[in-house]
Amino acid sequence: MKTNGNDKALESYKLFPYIAWILTFGFVLFVYHIAMELRIVAESLQAQTSFLQEQIKQSPEGVQYQNFER
Repeated sequence: MKTNGNDKALESYKLFPYIAWILTFGFVLFVYHIAMELRIVAESLQAQTSFLQEQIKQSPEGVQYQNFER
């Protein structure tokens, strides 16, 4: 990258390492939060799937109907 005499590389600023580490740590926290939310949703879907599979295995007389509002 060519620079004229007045331009500085971003890495040459004193605060750059601190800002870079803060951004990196913030991104790690963001990804961790998303992963935990995904785990919770996956567990919920698995519980719903298990419930529905049990309902399918039952005889028609034993099925518990639930009202699902749309």
